[in-house]
Amino acid sequence: MWIAVSIVLAVLCAGLLVKIALMKRAMRQIADEFGARMRDESDTSVGSPDRDKDLCRLVDVLNRELHTMRATERACGKSLTDLNRAVANLSHDLRTPLTAIGGYLTLLSETEDPAEREQYLKVLGERTAVMRQLTEELLQYSVIVSDDHTQDAEELSLNTVLAESIAGAYPMLTERGIAPKVTLPDAPVIRRANRTELSRMFANLLTNAVRYSDGDLSVTLAENGDVTFANAASGLDPVLAGQLFDRFFTVETGAKGVGLGLSIVRTLAERMGGSAEAKYADGRLAVIVHLPE
Repeated sequence: MWIAVSIVLAVLCAGLLVKIALMKRAMRQIADEFGARMRDESDTSVGSPDRDKDLCRLVDVLNRELHTMRATERACGKSLTDLNRAVANLSHDLRTPLTAIGGYLTLLSETEDPAEREQYLKVLGERTAVMRQLTEELLQYSVIVSDDHTQDAEELSLNTVLAESIAGAYPMLTERGIAPKVTLPDAPVIRRANRTELSRMFANLLTNAVRYSDGDLSVTLAENGDVTFANAASGLDPVLAGQLFDRFFTVETGAKGVGLGLSIVRTLAERMGGSAEAKYADGRLAVIVHLPE
């Protein structure tokens, strides 16, 4: 009897040793393959050389982490590319008015003609305004992304804040010959938000409309809290419109900025529990901010 038991135990031990050896080999193969995937930066998954359920689960976890890491690397690479492009664009955008300011200051110091001095001062004012707009846009973005939550929220009427924002933008609109068509519901649309952030969001939407509009603008507030800014924009197309919310994205027709205005709008809308999107069809751009209850 003891001989039979010994034989059974020996067989079991041998089986366990074989199993352990196979699992060790499988683990080495998994480690080698995972290392190879890390080195070649491939999206190919690691295969499981053994059907053991625990090994298969380990391989699944490794593959999920590998794919997550690859996605993060791609996102970081895109962000770095965007940042490098933004720095180059920003350097150009700041250097251009600075060069002009320097040149016109020299001309101003060399002339005594009142008409020429007035002309030079006008150009200096315009170039200074461009630089102010660029720096303010950057400051807005840096402040917003450094603070990830809304403070001092209160019950606000979107009707009132939107009307105030449009009134504040009246000089900018009239300068472009834009007479906005505004449609507001009779009943106040109440949302809990920070007044400063809500006003900034509407101001950025108005600035965006002025940049891309062919001369018209309609602003509509729906009872469900959707705010739509729509205008003819022949300088855009569906592809460009889909990129308007990307950080540092600019197009030629909207060159007076660093491409952060609508990115700020989306960030603020999401912070308020909403969203923002752009649609382009039949030569018209519609930027819609959803602010649900």
